[in-house]
Amino acid sequence: MHFEVKSMNFTQIKMIICDMDGTLLDNQKNLPPHFNQIYKELYDRNIIFAISSGRQMGEVRKYFKGNKTIYLMAENGGYIQHNGDTLLADYMNQEDVYKLTNFVNTLKGTAPMLSGKKAMYAFNKDKELISKHTSHFNITYVDTIEDIDDDIFKITVCDPMDPVKNCLEGPLSCIKGFEVKPSGDCWIDINKKGQSKADSVVFLQKTLSISEEETMVFGDSDNDLSMFTHAYYSYAMKNADHFIQSKAGFVTQEDNDHDGVMKTIKKMMEDEDGLLIQI
Repeated sequence: MHFEVKSMNFTQIKMIICDMDGTLLDNQKNLPPHFNQIYKELYDRNIIFAISSGRQMGEVRKYFKGNKTIYLMAENGGYIQHNGDTLLADYMNQEDVYKLTNFVNTLKGTAPMLSGKKAMYAFNKDKELISKHTSHFNITYVDTIEDIDDDIFKITVCDPMDPVKNCLEGPLSCIKGFEVKPSGDCWIDINKKGQSKADSVVFLQKTLSISEEETMVFGDSDNDLSMFTHAYYSYAMKNADHFIQSKAGFVTQEDNDHDGVMKTIKKMMEDEDGLLIQI
């Protein structure tokens, strides 16, 4: 579904869903300095705040230690937690994991990483390539796929050359029956079919009885586009490319390095109240 958004009514919002990298986090991978204060304002207004990320749950959770009220959606929607409880854990079939990993291993210049419930895994043969692009990941390196004893949510492919082209017309474009999406500057996520950020948005909407017209989302990348179709108020970041922005109802005035998400929310609350929120 695509919405024609002409005006903003913040009093209508019941849930805000936000991507992390390139959206909520700055380029140094930090939360906005006033995140907790703005979040408290949302909580006091009974507005649900949710994180939607392609990261592992452990990587997502460490940013929100001590906060049990934020809904955490990791693995591109495959793993959802709230208040320490697991609401959804949708793993890939082991046979599919083996086939896809072996296929990626045949491609020159790329490296597969397997995102499991216990850890993120990569192969020792790819350590030099992956270590150049994963400074904020904790990775367990193994020799073979048989060394991994874990349930796998998704396969992430490191492609430093051109992940978008690889998905559209490169070797990964021949993968059928899975969700294959670029994610960031040099990453491609392979999830099982029906496992995407959009599906996690719909899951929360149904679980919490919140409509698309009461939902606001923020994103910056290809894997965020599916969320836009399930939220009446869809925001692309100022730092997103023009194609992503063209698919959103709104574009933030500031980029992710200048608190674009929090400043947007803050201004909408001020416009609603006629008051300034001091941060």
